[in-house]
Amino acid sequence: MRIFRCLPVGFVCLFFLLSSGCGGVPPVSKQGNTTKIPPKSRHFIIAGFITDEAGMPVGQLPVRVSSSNVSLQSDPRFELKKRKLLASGLTASDGTYRVSLPLLGGRRKYYLSFYERGLFDEVKYARPNRIDITQRVTKGNSWLFDFKLSFHGAWSKVQETLKAHPPSSPRANTIRRFGIAEEIRKGKENGEVWWYYSKGKRFDFEGDKIISEKSFLPIIK
Repeated sequence: MRIFRCLPVGFVCLFFLLSSGCGGVPPVSKQGNTTKIPPKSRHFIIAGFITDEAGMPVGQLPVRVSSSNVSLQSDPRFELKKRKLLASGLTASDGTYRVSLPLLGGRRKYYLSFYERGLFDEVKYARPNRIDITQRVTKGNSWLFDFKLSFHGAWSKVQETLKAHPPSSPRANTIRRFGIAEEIRKGKENGEVWWYYSKGKRFDFEGDKIISEKSFLPIIK
């Protein structure tokens, strides 16, 4: 995947993302309201612009296109063993993306996802569903698809909580990385134990210092 980082944001930028022939992909020619790829091409191009609820572009967001012989759930965390990853990359700093995926034979389903564990900011944004794009892939050669990310329901609380700690403190860093702890238990003396069950993490604090960090198999809700 190759991303244009110097183009202006907006429709013109997205048009050139689709129409460029970078990455060895045949150029797309526009005729009327349809886009066409030369007949010998066996690729499908998806390009677009990702913003958040405030209208700001979201950079470094994972972009994944997969295929499967069976229908996959909307939750992108599940059924990864059943998927065949066809294209992957990250959005540019201006929120634009462009991926080219090979078209496979047979009656397969195709999915687009903007989530990947470890790359997606689950503290700030709500996890987006996996999108079934099978009909788009089977009926055309390219697709211009913009997407808006929703803020996580607890994001405002995270921001308020962070104000109570110095920006560089271990507690602040932990909250920004993992969010508000799902359970906080009292530790020895003035210590606390923060549990993040869905992320498989445990932190033992003594004052503002982390004295122990442990990982375990996440409990997915």
